Amino acid sequence: FQDRKTAGTSLYECVAAAVEELALKTKGAGNYGSIGAVVGATYPEELNQLRALMPHTPLLVPGYGSQGAGAGDVAGAFDKQGLGAIINSSRGINFAIRKAPYSEKFAPQEWEQAVEVATIDMIADLANHTPAGKLQ
Repeated sequence: FQDRKTAGTSLYECVAAAVEELALKTKGAGNYGSIGAVVGATYPEELNQLRALMPHTPLLVPGYGSQGAGAGDVAGAFDKQGLGAIINSSRGINFAIRKAPYSEKFAPQEWEQAVEVATIDMIADLANHTPAGKLQ
C-alpha cells in the first residue's frame, strides 16, 4: 500500500477495497467474511463511509467512551440488522472507577462493581442509539 499511486482515492479507501475483497473470499453462509477491519469511532463520517465500502467486513470500533465517541458516532458501524461491529471501550470500562459517575457511586476497592455498571451502561447506550442487537 505504501507505494500505491492513487488518483482522487484516499489510501484508506484503497485499503478498504482490498479488505472487502478478502472478506468476500472468506464469506460463508452469513453476511460476513473472516477478515475484519479496525475503524476508529472518533471520525463518524469516515466510519459510515467505510461501512458502505466494506459491507461484508466485520468492524472492530475503538474510540467509544474515554476517547470521545458516543453511541451516535458508532451507529454507522452496524448493518441494518444490527450486526457487523464490535464496539470497544477499554479505558472507559476498565478504569470506570476513576471518573464520575462511577467514582461517586463506588469506593476504589469496589472497582469491579464500577466495571460491571459501566459495561451495563454502555450496552444500554448502544441499544438506545444504534441498531445493535435489533434484528429485523
